[in-house]
Parts: sequence; C-alpha cells; structure tokens
Amino acid sequence: MSEPIFLLSPPRSFSSVVSSIIGQHPQLYCFPELHLLWRDDVEHVLSSKSNITQSRFAPSGLLRAIAQIHEQVQNSASCSRAWMWLANHRSLSTMELFDYLCKAHEPKLCIEKSPGNTRSIDRMIRLFKFYPKAKFIHLTRSVVGSSKSLKEFFEHRDSNQGERKSLRHPLVKDNYALMWYATHKSILKFRSIIPPSNFLTVKGESILTEPHSVLPQICEWLGVSTDERSIDEMLHPENSPYAFFGPRMAPCGNDPKFITNPEFRPMRRKEYSSEQVRTYLNSNDRSNFTRYYIEKSSSDADISRLQDWNQSLLELVLDIEAQLGYA
Repeated sequence: MSEPIFLLSPPRSFSSVVSSIIGQHPQLYCFPELHLLWRDDVEHVLSSKSNITQSRFAPSGLLRAIAQIHEQVQNSASCSRAWMWLANHRSLSTMELFDYLCKAHEPKLCIEKSPGNTRSIDRMIRLFKFYPKAKFIHLTRSVVGSSKSLKEFFEHRDSNQGERKSLRHPLVKDNYALMWYATHKSILKFRSIIPPSNFLTVKGESILTEPHSVLPQICEWLGVSTDERSIDEMLHPENSPYAFFGPRMAPCGNDPKFITNPEFRPMRRKEYSSEQVRTYLNSNDRSNFTRYYIEKSSSDADISRLQDWNQSLLELVLDIEAQLGYA
C-alpha cells in the first residue's frame, strides 16, 4: 500500500476545501474526516462518547467512506449497512481499517484530514509510527482569520447543541487564539522530530489566492503529475464524492460551510502586520486571556501577575504567527 498523506491544521483553517482541492488530483483521493487513527480499534470507535454527545452511530465521514467503497452511493440504506459492517468487524485495529480504506482506492494516494489528529503531539507521533514514510502537510491560516472563523463556528454549534464542555474553561472560552496557538505549537514540535522530507508547510490563503502557482509545487512535492489538466481538475472540489450533505445518520464528514457551497472561489489575499494582529487581539479584550481570573481576584499583586501572564500569552501567539510567516 502507498503511504498516505495527512493534512495537519487547527479547525477552521480551510482544511475541508483545501483537502478536497488536493484530493481531486487524478492520482490522489481525499477521505472525509474519519476520526479514526487515534483510537485503538473499531470497538473503541463505535463506543466513543462523542457518538453519544453528537447523536450518531459512528463518525459521519467514516460511514460515508465505507458506503462509497462498498456501494458507490451514500444514502440511508448504504450508510446503515456500512455501520453494520463496522459492527461485525469490531476487532479490527484502526490501522487495519484505514489500510482497508486506502487499498480500495489504489493506486491513488489517500489523504486524511481529521482535526482530531492534531489534538496532541502524541496523536501525530502515532500517525508517524504507523506510517513512517507518510507525507504531512501543515496547513496554516492567520490567527486573525482563524479566530474569527472559530468564533463563528462554535457560536453556531453551541446554539444548536449546547456549549461544549471543552470550551467552558475560562482560559479557552472566547479565547480562540489560544486554541489556534496550542495546535500550531504541537504541529511545529512534531515537525522538529520527523525527517524534513516528510513535512511541508503551506498557507491556506496562498492556495486560495494563487492556486496555479501553489498547487503545482504541492504536486511536485507529493510526486504526482503537475500537468495543466491535473491542476484544472483540482480546482473543482465540488466534484468530491463527499461535497454534499449525506443522509440523516451520516450528514457531514466535512465542514458544513464547505458542503453548502463547495465550488472553488478565489479569495483576495489579506495581509496583517504584527501591529494589526496585536490590535485585533487587543480589541474587545480578545487578548485578555486571564480576564476571568482577574475579575475574581481582589489582590493587587495577583492582578499584576495575571496581567503579566496575559501579556506573555499574547507574545507567544504573536511568535507563532511570525514563525508561520504571517507577521
């Protein structure tokens, strides 16, 4: 089996549209979000608490990927049979299941982009241990655009599903820049421990503003064709077999915003200087990461220490932004 390609990024970093664009290359295939390889086996996947909290039988993308392989259609019946197939193969390790999915699309190279893969450096190391020759694409987006998009996404989801427990912590709630920072810090640490030839960092903004310049470079690094026909096919992510809403039991598998309008739409480049990023994060108390604790404290000394810590957190965010080449 050919070694897979993993796209690493925080949520809301253009990962659905970019992975679908890359996956439309004739020599590549992009799965929806499988939420698979950080778990041990299929039993673990099916018994996950997230299935209960999200009122689902199994991850939508996984059911749709299996239905597509088995029946070349993704409807209620085929996805139900995909779930029954999983239930009958509970002892399969997640690596065995992922290999099964990839082999069904040989000789194409398969792409996986589940955001959960980047939740911790241990999960990324696990991917590398499973597939030591795999390619890792680090997809980036400026902290400003990412924070705005994360805020929009979680506010919409919370209004429909209730606030997620992970976002109730005072250092995380409304501080989306910290979520962005933590994920990129882990990815950069992971980059430092794997061979440089396995790792490529790409700005999402560059792909969406200069596709004819950036996509051939990505293809060359992946070792696939860079001809004009292949690049043109990549500019039609709407042709992905997962660029539409699935049945009720497996509705998504990709960002709903992308699925609603999956056509490629060139974007205008937005450049932010370090001062503009600082101004954005400071506006409306966005960078006041310790505001909750400051409001609870009556000690001037404690407040002073918290304010210093707050400033340190802001500088850490700005440092990662600079390392990624944005400011």
